[in-house]
Amino acid sequence: MSRLPLLRLLPLMMCLALWMPARQAHAQKSQRPAAQKSQRQAPAEKPTYDDPSMLDPSEMAVDSPEEIDDSSEEEPDEGSTRAGRGKNRKGQKSQDEEEAAQEAVPVDPSTPTVVEKPKPPPPAPVVRPPPPPILAPRVTDADLQAAWDKWQKAVAALDMESARKAQQELVSLKDDVAALDMESLSIGFIRAAEGRRKANDSAGAVQLVEHAVSLSPNLPYARLALAEAYARRSPGDVGAYSRELKAALTVMLKDPRYRRPALADMGAVFLVAVLATAAVVVGVLFLRRARYFFHDFHHLFPRAAAKWQSAALAVLLLIGTPVALRLGLVPVLLILLMSVALYLSKLERAVAAVLLVAAAFVPSGAGKLAETSAFAGTVAEDVYVLERGSLFAEPVAERVRARFEKKEKVEFAELYALGRFEARRGQLEQAIAHYKAAAAMSNAEHAGLMTNHANVLLAMGDTSAAAGMYTAASRADPGLAAAAFNLAEVYRRRAAVAPDSEIGSENQKARDALQAAQRVDPSLLMWQRPPEDRLLMNRLLLAPALAEADLPLTDDPVAGQRVEAQLSRRLLGGGSGLTAWGLPVLGALLAFGLGFAGQSMKASRECEKCGRPVCRRCDKELGVASKMCAQCVNVFSRKGAVEARVRARKQIEIERNRQWESGVSYAFGALVSGAGHLFQGLTVRGTLYAFFFLFAVSGVLLRSGVLRAPYGEVPLYLKLAPLLLLLIPLHLLTLRGLYRRQNE
Repeated sequence: MSRLPLLRLLPLMMCLALWMPARQAHAQKSQRPAAQKSQRQAPAEKPTYDDPSMLDPSEMAVDSPEEIDDSSEEEPDEGSTRAGRGKNRKGQKSQDEEEAAQEAVPVDPSTPTVVEKPKPPPPAPVVRPPPPPILAPRVTDADLQAAWDKWQKAVAALDMESARKAQQELVSLKDDVAALDMESLSIGFIRAAEGRRKANDSAGAVQLVEHAVSLSPNLPYARLALAEAYARRSPGDVGAYSRELKAALTVMLKDPRYRRPALADMGAVFLVAVLATAAVVVGVLFLRRARYFFHDFHHLFPRAAAKWQSAALAVLLLIGTPVALRLGLVPVLLILLMSVALYLSKLERAVAAVLLVAAAFVPSGAGKLAETSAFAGTVAEDVYVLERGSLFAEPVAERVRARFEKKEKVEFAELYALGRFEARRGQLEQAIAHYKAAAAMSNAEHAGLMTNHANVLLAMGDTSAAAGMYTAASRADPGLAAAAFNLAEVYRRRAAVAPDSEIGSENQKARDALQAAQRVDPSLLMWQRPPEDRLLMNRLLLAPALAEADLPLTDDPVAGQRVEAQLSRRLLGGGSGLTAWGLPVLGALLAFGLGFAGQSMKASRECEKCGRPVCRRCDKELGVASKMCAQCVNVFSRKGAVEARVRARKQIEIERNRQWESGVSYAFGALVSGAGHLFQGLTVRGTLYAFFFLFAVSGVLLRSGVLRAPYGEVPLYLKLAPLLLLLIPLHLLTLRGLYRRQNE
C-alpha cells in the first residue's frame, strides 16, 4: 500500500483513539451501583486510615468495552460518590470498603489484573543524636613547659606575634587543666617585665605583668608587681594601684602559704620588741637609781676604801659575773632590777617585773611561732601544690601516689587533692580510685569529694551514678553551688535523648537545678558554656577545691623545739620549758617584793631638793621619814644654820642637778622614745612609748623576715612605709611632750 492512502486514514484512527477512553469511563460509572450495593450487604468493619497520597487499586483498574455497553443504562445511587477517589458520604472511604466492592463485581477474564499495593509500615520513632561527649584533656607538665619555652624563644627572636600566641596558649592550657595558679610562670613574666621597664618599655612591662596576674590571680607578688607598674605608669591614678595593693593584701591573708611567713615575721618583730622594751625599761631604771645602790654598797666596805673602788667592784659583780657565766640576757636584767629594787616605787617595780616575765617567755613564744608557721616541706605544701595544679606538680603527685601504694600514712586531704589533680589532667581511672579511698577515710559525707567524683563519672558516661552523687552532695551541703550546677548538665544531657513526652520535664529539672546554683553563687549568672565541639570537663563542670579547714596545717614540733633551745641558751642561760623560764619568773616576783623591805634595811633615798642620797647611816640625825639630805635640811629647814653664800651655792647645785637630769632624760628620749619619760618618773607612759618605738625599729631591722616565702619577698618599700609612718611621728611627738614637761 502506498503512503497516500495511509495518510488519508490518519484522521479516522485519531477519532477511534479518542472514543475508546470515553467508553471505558462510562463503563466504570455503570459498575459503581453494584459495588455500592454489595458493600451495604457486607458486615461493617473498622475503617483504616492510610496515607492520602497513596493511590487506591480500584482507581488503577481498566474495564472492557462490553461492560461499558451493558451498564450504560443504569443510574448511580443518590448518595454515592466517585469510587475512583475513595470517598464515602462523609467525604472519606476506607480501603476495606473498596476491597469489598471489588469482590462483589464479577471479574471479566479480559480485564487486566492489578497487583494490590502493600500497607506502609508504621512511622519509626524519631531518633535524635546524642549530646557531644565530655572530653578530659591529657595535658602534662611537659606540655606546659613546651608552651613556656615557645614564648621564651619568640621573645628572644623579637617575634611579637609568636610571643602573643604563646601567651594565649599558656592561658588556654591553664584553663584546660583548671589550674588555680601558674606561679612559676607568673614570676618569669614579672622578671621579663622588669627587663622591659629597664629598657624604657613601660607599656610592654605593664602587659607582661597583667599577663602574670591572669596566670596567677592568687599570687600576692604578681598583684604587688602590677600595682607598682600602674604607679610607675600613672602616679596620679591612685585607684588603680591601690586596688591591686588591697587585692594583694587580701590574697596574702587568705593563702596559708604566704600568710604563715608573714605572721611569723610579725610575731618575731613583736617578740624582739618585748625583749628590747624590757631591756630599755630595766636599764633606764637602773641608771636612774644606780647612785643610791653604789652609795649603800660602799657601806659594806671599810671607811678607807674609795667610792670608785666599791663602784667598780659592784659593776663587776652585777654585769661581769653573769656575762662570764653565760647566764643570758634575762638573768642580767633580773640582777640589775634586784640591785635597785629598794629604791624604786611600787609601780616601777611592777612594770619592770611584768616585762621580765614576758622576756622569760620569749623563747617559748618563738618556738611556738616556728612550730605553727612551718609550711615548706610539710604535707600541707604537697596538698597545696596539687590543689594549684600548676607546673612542677607531677613530681608531688608521684610522691603522694607512692606513699599511698606503699600503704604509708596518707591523709584525707592528700587523696582528695591527688584525685582532683589526676581528674584535671585526664587520668580518670586513677582519680576514681583515689576518690574512693578518700571517701573511705572520711567519717561523714563530703560534698566536695562527691561532686568531684561525680564529675569523673559523668565524663566517663555514667550519668545515672553522677546524678545520684550530685543529689547526695547537694543534700549534704546545700550551700555548695557546684553540685546543683553540674546536676543541671546531667538533666540537659538526658533531655537531648529523652522521648518527646519527657523532654519538657527534663529541661525543667535542668532549669531548676541551675537556678538553685545561681542563688547560692550569683557569679554563675555570667558563666558561659564552652562550644559544643570542645566540651572539656574542666571548662564545663565545676570542681570544688579543698577547703582550708581540710588542709592539713600540721605543726612542726621539731622546728619549734630547736628554735626554743637556741633562744633559751642566749636569753635564759640554757635549759628549756619550766626549768628555763621558771627561775626568771621567781626572780621577778622576788624583786617586786624586795622593794617593800627598803625601810627595814635602811636603804638610802633620793633627796627631793638636790637628788643626793638620803642616808641615815651617814647622818644619824635624819629622821626615818626625812625626804631631804643633811645639807638640804641645814640650808632650807634650819634658819641661820649656814651662811647666805653657802645657801646660794646650794641653790646653784640644785639647779645644775635639775639641768643635768633634764639633759640626760632628753638624750634618752632622743635615743629611744619613752626612755626620757621613764627617767622623769612617767613609768607607764614611757613604757608604752618605748614598746611602739622599738616595735617599729625591730621591723626595720628584721625587714628581710625570719621565714622566706617562695618566689620572692614583699617589696621593701611596702614593709618600711608603715613602720616609718609609725616611727617618725611617734618619735617626734614624744620628744615634743618631753620638752614641754621639762619646761613647765
